[in-house]
Amino acid sequence: MRAFLAFATLTAACLAGDPIWSPPAGFPPTLRDIASRLPADTPAREPDLITYGHEGSHFLTRFRPGEHGLYALNGRWEWVPIPPIRTADLFAAIPHDERGTIYETYRRQGVSEGWAHRPTMVLDEWVAYLRGSQIRRELSLEIRRETHRHAMSMARYARTLYKMSREVEGYDHTRLRDFCRWTLSECREVIPEWDNTIRFD
Repeated sequence: MRAFLAFATLTAACLAGDPIWSPPAGFPPTLRDIASRLPADTPAREPDLITYGHEGSHFLTRFRPGEHGLYALNGRWEWVPIPPIRTADLFAAIPHDERGTIYETYRRQGVSEGWAHRPTMVLDEWVAYLRGSQIRRELSLEIRRETHRHAMSMARYARTLYKMSREVEGYDHTRLRDFCRWTLSECREVIPEWDNTIRFD
Protein backbone atom coordinates (compact mmCIF):
# COMPACT_ATOMS: atom_id res chain seq x y z
CA MET A 1 0.00 0.00 0.00
CA ARG A 2 2.88 2.39 0.72
CA ALA A 3 3.95 1.94 -2.89
CA PHE A 4 0.62 3.28 -4.17
CA LEU A 5 0.86 6.38 -2.00
CA ALA A 6 4.43 7.00 -3.05
CA PHE A 7 3.76 6.50 -6.73
CA ALA A 8 1.61 9.61 -6.88
CA THR A 9 4.43 11.76 -5.50
CA LEU A 10 7.28 10.73 -7.78
CA THR A 11 8.92 13.52 -9.72
CA ALA A 12 8.97 13.74 -13.52
CA ALA A 13 12.66 12.91 -13.56
CA CYS A 14 12.08 9.82 -11.48
CA LEU A 15 9.25 8.75 -13.75
CA ALA A 16 11.66 8.96 -16.67
CA GLY A 17 13.95 6.49 -14.91
CA ASP A 18 16.82 8.95 -14.57
CA PRO A 19 18.76 9.44 -11.31
CA ILE A 20 17.59 12.57 -9.53
CA TRP A 21 20.30 12.79 -6.84
CA SER A 22 23.53 11.15 -5.76
CA PRO A 23 23.09 8.95 -2.68
CA PRO A 24 25.96 8.59 -0.20
CA ALA A 25 29.00 6.78 -1.57
CA GLY A 26 28.78 4.40 1.38
CA PHE A 27 25.49 2.95 0.16
CA PRO A 28 25.81 -0.48 -1.47
CA PRO A 29 25.42 -0.44 -5.29
CA THR A 30 21.87 -1.84 -5.39
CA LEU A 31 20.63 0.72 -2.88
CA ARG A 32 22.43 3.57 -4.66
CA ASP A 33 20.60 2.63 -7.85
CA ILE A 34 17.19 2.49 -6.15
CA ALA A 35 17.68 5.55 -3.93
CA SER A 36 18.97 7.71 -6.77
CA ARG A 37 15.63 7.42 -8.55
CA LEU A 38 13.58 8.49 -5.53
CA PRO A 39 13.58 11.89 -3.83
CA ALA A 40 16.26 12.17 -1.14
CA ASP A 41 13.50 12.69 1.46
CA THR A 42 11.32 9.83 0.22
CA PRO A 43 9.14 8.15 2.86
CA ALA A 44 10.80 4.91 1.72
CA ARG A 45 14.04 5.99 3.37
CA GLU A 46 14.84 3.92 6.45
CA PRO A 47 17.87 3.81 8.79
CA ASP A 48 18.17 0.11 8.01
CA LEU A 49 19.60 -0.09 4.49
CA ILE A 50 18.01 -3.44 3.66
CA THR A 51 14.58 -2.07 4.58
CA TYR A 52 15.32 1.10 2.59
CA GLY A 53 16.06 -1.00 -0.49
CA HIS A 54 12.98 -3.16 -0.02
CA GLU A 55 10.62 -0.21 0.42
CA GLY A 56 12.37 1.80 -2.26
CA SER A 57 11.76 -1.01 -4.72
CA HIS A 58 8.04 -0.78 -3.97
CA PHE A 59 8.09 2.99 -4.35
CA LEU A 60 9.40 2.56 -7.90
CA THR A 61 6.47 0.36 -8.90
CA ARG A 62 4.48 1.63 -11.87
CA PHE A 63 1.12 0.79 -13.35
CA ARG A 64 -0.55 1.33 -16.67
CA PRO A 65 -3.83 -0.21 -17.83
CA GLY A 66 -3.59 -3.97 -17.47
CA GLU A 67 0.15 -4.00 -16.69
CA HIS A 68 2.39 -3.94 -13.64
CA GLY A 69 5.79 -2.27 -13.97
CA LEU A 70 8.52 -3.70 -11.75
CA TYR A 71 11.79 -1.87 -11.32
CA ALA A 72 14.66 -3.99 -12.68
CA LEU A 73 17.57 -1.65 -11.80
CA ASN A 74 19.67 0.58 -14.06
CA GLY A 75 16.67 2.76 -14.94
CA ARG A 76 14.73 -0.15 -16.47
CA TRP A 77 11.25 -1.44 -15.76
CA GLU A 78 9.81 -4.81 -16.73
CA TRP A 79 6.13 -4.76 -17.63
CA VAL A 80 4.02 -7.81 -16.80
CA PRO A 81 0.40 -8.14 -17.96
CA ILE A 82 -1.85 -8.57 -14.93
CA PRO A 83 -3.81 -11.81 -15.19
CA PRO A 84 -7.54 -11.56 -14.46
CA ILE A 85 -7.25 -13.46 -11.20
CA ARG A 86 -8.46 -12.13 -7.85
CA THR A 87 -5.59 -11.82 -5.42
CA ALA A 88 -7.72 -13.53 -2.75
CA ASP A 89 -8.12 -16.52 -5.08
CA LEU A 90 -4.37 -16.65 -5.63
CA PHE A 91 -3.68 -16.77 -1.90
CA ALA A 92 -6.35 -19.40 -1.35
CA ALA A 93 -4.65 -21.57 -4.00
CA ILE A 94 -1.15 -21.45 -2.48
CA PRO A 95 -0.42 -24.92 -1.04
CA HIS A 96 -0.34 -25.00 2.75
CA ASP A 97 3.22 -26.33 2.84
CA GLU A 98 4.41 -23.39 0.71
CA ARG A 99 2.82 -20.54 2.66
CA GLY A 100 5.61 -19.84 5.13
CA THR A 101 5.54 -17.37 8.00
CA ILE A 102 4.53 -14.31 5.97
CA TYR A 103 1.43 -15.76 4.33
CA GLU A 104 -1.19 -14.12 6.57
CA THR A 105 0.43 -10.70 6.29
CA TYR A 106 0.24 -10.70 2.51
CA ARG A 107 -3.08 -12.50 2.29
CA ARG A 108 -4.60 -9.65 4.31
CA GLN A 109 -2.80 -7.05 2.22
CA GLY A 110 -4.08 -8.73 -0.92
CA VAL A 111 -7.70 -7.88 -0.17
CA SER A 112 -6.97 -4.14 0.05
CA GLU A 113 -8.40 -1.93 -2.66
CA GLY A 114 -5.05 -1.41 -4.34
CA TRP A 115 -4.14 -5.09 -4.64
CA ALA A 116 -7.46 -6.96 -4.79
CA HIS A 117 -7.30 -7.29 -8.58
CA ARG A 118 -3.54 -7.16 -8.94
CA PRO A 119 -2.26 -10.62 -8.03
CA THR A 120 1.09 -9.49 -9.39
CA MET A 121 1.60 -8.00 -5.92
CA VAL A 122 3.52 -11.22 -5.20
CA LEU A 123 5.99 -10.28 -7.95
CA ASP A 124 6.36 -6.82 -6.42
CA GLU A 125 7.16 -8.37 -3.05
CA TRP A 126 9.44 -10.98 -4.59
CA VAL A 127 11.54 -8.29 -6.25
CA ALA A 128 11.61 -6.20 -3.06
CA TYR A 129 12.92 -9.15 -1.03
CA LEU A 130 15.45 -9.90 -3.76
CA ARG A 131 16.71 -6.30 -3.54
CA GLY A 132 17.03 -6.70 0.22
CA SER A 133 19.03 -9.87 -0.32
CA GLN A 134 21.29 -8.14 -2.81
CA ILE A 135 21.95 -5.30 -0.38
CA ARG A 136 22.60 -7.77 2.42
CA ARG A 137 25.20 -9.54 0.30
CA GLU A 138 26.82 -6.26 -0.76
CA LEU A 139 27.10 -5.27 2.90
CA SER A 140 28.48 -8.73 3.84
CA LEU A 141 25.98 -8.97 6.68
CA GLU A 142 25.29 -12.08 8.73
CA ILE A 143 22.02 -10.67 10.08
CA ARG A 144 18.72 -10.18 8.21
CA ARG A 145 18.61 -13.69 6.72
CA GLU A 146 14.82 -13.47 6.69
CA THR A 147 14.96 -11.49 3.46
CA HIS A 148 16.30 -14.67 1.78
CA ARG A 149 13.55 -16.84 3.25
CA HIS A 150 10.83 -14.39 2.29
CA ALA A 151 12.15 -14.13 -1.27
CA MET A 152 11.75 -17.90 -1.54
CA SER A 153 8.21 -17.73 -0.16
CA MET A 154 7.29 -15.07 -2.71
CA ALA A 155 8.83 -17.13 -5.50
CA ARG A 156 6.57 -20.02 -4.50
CA TYR A 157 3.56 -17.66 -4.48
CA ALA A 158 4.61 -16.46 -7.93
CA ARG A 159 4.79 -20.07 -9.12
CA THR A 160 1.17 -20.56 -8.05
CA LEU A 161 0.22 -17.37 -9.89
CA TYR A 162 2.00 -18.59 -13.01
CA LYS A 163 0.25 -21.96 -12.89
CA MET A 164 -3.14 -20.29 -12.46
CA SER A 165 -2.44 -17.82 -15.27
CA ARG A 166 -1.87 -20.67 -17.71
CA GLU A 167 -5.47 -21.75 -17.18
CA VAL A 168 -6.94 -18.33 -17.98
CA GLU A 169 -8.40 -18.32 -21.47
CA GLY A 170 -7.04 -15.45 -23.56
CA TYR A 171 -4.24 -14.50 -21.16
CA ASP A 172 -0.78 -14.63 -22.73
CA HIS A 173 1.44 -15.77 -19.86
CA THR A 174 4.71 -15.39 -21.82
CA ARG A 175 5.89 -12.16 -20.20
CA LEU A 176 4.88 -13.36 -16.74
CA ARG A 177 6.85 -16.57 -17.30
CA ASP A 178 9.88 -14.72 -18.65
CA PHE A 179 9.87 -12.25 -15.77
CA CYS A 180 9.65 -15.06 -13.23
CA ARG A 181 12.49 -16.94 -14.88
CA TRP A 182 14.66 -13.82 -14.92
CA THR A 183 13.94 -13.07 -11.26
CA LEU A 184 14.57 -16.70 -10.38
CA SER A 185 17.96 -16.55 -12.07
CA GLU A 186 18.84 -13.44 -10.06
CA CYS A 187 17.82 -15.15 -6.84
CA ARG A 188 19.97 -18.17 -7.57
CA GLU A 189 22.98 -15.92 -7.97
CA VAL A 190 22.34 -13.93 -4.80
CA ILE A 191 20.98 -16.49 -2.31
CA PRO A 192 23.28 -19.46 -1.68
CA GLU A 193 20.61 -21.62 -0.05
CA TRP A 194 18.07 -21.07 -2.81
CA ASP A 195 15.45 -23.80 -3.30
CA ASN A 196 16.20 -25.14 -6.78
CA THR A 197 12.90 -27.00 -6.95
CA ILE A 198 11.20 -23.67 -7.71
CA ARG A 199 10.72 -23.61 -11.47
CA PHE A 200 8.56 -21.88 -14.07
CA ASP A 201 8.11 -24.50 -16.78
